[in-house]
Amino acid sequence: MKKYPNTQGPLTFRKKVRRKPKKIKPMWSFRKFIFMSLFFLCLISIFAVFVGAGAIYYHYSEDLPDVRILKDYEPSTITRLYSDNDELIAEFYIEKRIIVPLSAIPLQLKQATLAVEDSNFYSHIGVDLKAILRAAITNFRAGHVVEGASTITQQLTKTMLLTREKSLERKIKEAILAMRIELIFSKEEILEMYFNQIYYGHGSYGVEAAALTYFGKHAKNLTLEECALIAGLPKAPNRYSPYRNPDLAENRRSHSLQRMAALGFISSQEAGEAMKADFHLGGVSDMLNLAPYFVEHIRQFLEEKYGSSKLYRDGLKVFTTLNLKDQVIAQEAVQQHLRKADKRYGYRGPIDHFNNYKSPSIDETIISLNEYKKGEYPVKGDVVKGVVTAITSTQAHVNLGSGEGVINIRNMNWARKPNTKVDGRWARIRKPSVALAPGDVILVKVLGELEVQGLNLALEQEPEVQAGLINIHPATGNIKAMMGGYDFAHSQFNRAVQAIRQPGSAFKPIIYLTALQEGFTPASIILDSPVIFKERNETFEKWKPVNYEEKFYGPTPMRTALAHSRNVVTIKLLQSVGVKKAIRMARALGITSRIEPNLSIALGSSGLSLMELVSAYSVFSNKGYHIEPNAVRYIKNRRDKIIYTHQPVGNQVISSGLAYLITSLLESVVQNGTGKKVKVLNRPVAGKTGTTNNFIDAWFLGYTPDSVTGVWVGKDKDDSLGVNETGSRTAIPIWLQYMEKSLKGTPVHSFPASDEVTFVKINEETGYAASYGDPKARFESFLKSNL
Repeated sequence: MKKYPNTQGPLTFRKKVRRKPKKIKPMWSFRKFIFMSLFFLCLISIFAVFVGAGAIYYHYSEDLPDVRILKDYEPSTITRLYSDNDELIAEFYIEKRIIVPLSAIPLQLKQATLAVEDSNFYSHIGVDLKAILRAAITNFRAGHVVEGASTITQQLTKTMLLTREKSLERKIKEAILAMRIELIFSKEEILEMYFNQIYYGHGSYGVEAAALTYFGKHAKNLTLEECALIAGLPKAPNRYSPYRNPDLAENRRSHSLQRMAALGFISSQEAGEAMKADFHLGGVSDMLNLAPYFVEHIRQFLEEKYGSSKLYRDGLKVFTTLNLKDQVIAQEAVQQHLRKADKRYGYRGPIDHFNNYKSPSIDETIISLNEYKKGEYPVKGDVVKGVVTAITSTQAHVNLGSGEGVINIRNMNWARKPNTKVDGRWARIRKPSVALAPGDVILVKVLGELEVQGLNLALEQEPEVQAGLINIHPATGNIKAMMGGYDFAHSQFNRAVQAIRQPGSAFKPIIYLTALQEGFTPASIILDSPVIFKERNETFEKWKPVNYEEKFYGPTPMRTALAHSRNVVTIKLLQSVGVKKAIRMARALGITSRIEPNLSIALGSSGLSLMELVSAYSVFSNKGYHIEPNAVRYIKNRRDKIIYTHQPVGNQVISSGLAYLITSLLESVVQNGTGKKVKVLNRPVAGKTGTTNNFIDAWFLGYTPDSVTGVWVGKDKDDSLGVNETGSRTAIPIWLQYMEKSLKGTPVHSFPASDEVTFVKINEETGYAASYGDPKARFESFLKSNL
């Protein structure tokens, strides 16, 4: 083999191989084509979506409200009334809402709400796209709507800016507004508006009202399990109400707790313990009203002054003159003595009658009648309904549904048939069968327990008779207590203010005051003798007035005549001074009702209200100054700015001397006359009874230097109360119970003296100055100008 230089090995020859030419690949593969097509399609779709969204936004946003109005938004809140000691006594509202700052809402309530309503609240822009997609998939699988995707901001938008209609258009508007809200308000501001706006059931709007409604406490004091329950309510307040559906409420609470644990707000152990906790509900209550007649009087004043919208929506704070302690005393006095008085008028029969009173289901029927709660049992002092099951010669046996009792004859011997011509004090029945029969549905009062026969009961009935009571502080005109009837729930008519009734002899002090002003003195002698007046009247041509006792007493001093309410003397005084002057005096004292210009007004024939008469008597106690009765001290708006302050204005309508003289005369009524039952008060008291013909109206107006109280008793239909039902028997007991308890512990004051008055020793029979050693001499008060 031939070798070649400069080579490192033998020279080899390779066989020349012919290669196939390469195929040219296409520029776009099919896969790439599909990908790019889809890419461009997505771009076009996105562009179309944005264009469509823009078009939708432009179309639906044109007439949307400006969300910036929420900066000045003032939701409907509760108007609250407070006593003279700033105790809450009543509320007015359409939506029960109490505004609280976010700082007053516990963290766990915020967390529970976010957990069940909007867990992505702090990350979305008002609309949660993830939640929308998740809800869409869930609802598609279920075949119907089972899950929503509204954010807290959207819910706020729906309740504050839009209607609640269910439509696609409303949802679009809701989303647009929600995003606008998120641009203007912080998350904390949105949460605060939400917690004060959303409805939680049972008339409660906002978490503070909800906390009070469901648990009787402020939101800041809620426990974990309570927060979880309240947070679960907005989805369906009625459905998940623990009052209506406790099982569903418990399940919803558990869901809230589980969500809180899943999001790390609480531990699983905390959630488990909270799920086991029982409900301790506060009890749903009606609109607070501790003094219904007084509160209605205030409501009318507020509505007239500010209108209904401001009254029920603007969250006014009304600071009234009412003393809550005195109001409770007034209510007890009126109700207790009306029940007592009503029994003197006879028994009007059972409420109903059951023929099936032996039926096994009768217990449930009675429980339903009494609206007992589960496990509730009547206790001492309760007045409840029952069914008579048996009658003996001395007892009536009564089924109370959740117990039994007996009425002894001594506790029902008043139950005679009604008869206004018989004095109820002496008319008594001796056997229960006279009034009751088995099957009768009756009212009974629980007196206590018996060793063998169950409860000791007394027969009761809802009083037909009504009453009015007003107490005023004379120096300010402030109303301290007001009762306008037996029970506001049965009748809203305020007899203390609205009823126009004949005052009878309670009007006489105005006649005597007029006479004193015209020169008469307490020692003036007027002849109490028969007299006939020729009255131009359609009813009669001649009028022959008589005294209550139907006899005459001859020469009578003015003091004695007023103390014993002598009719004839009063009429003669009026005749002497003139009817017009007496009417002018009544007007000066604050009486505005129409007064007929005739002599019968001496006996109180012209109707007026209890409020007017109390206002007039307050002048006597207040040294001659008249101050209009007032129920409101001042009012604040929702921003705590005072918008109204009452400024009492006093006008001296009579001299202090005249005020002292009429008070002195009215003290004699209490010491020696028709009002002597009041002497037990053991402090200076002046007053006057009043009774109208046929015992239709009974009055007592009485006062101390610091307190004026008037009481009226009667029936709405102007029926007779019954024979001998005078102001002394019927009205004074209410007045006395109220004043004894109201004035207990207060200083004893004498009526202030007047520089215009002097005292002279006179002979009580002649009215002239007494001689030395006169056995019938006594001191009498006179105006210095009359001597």
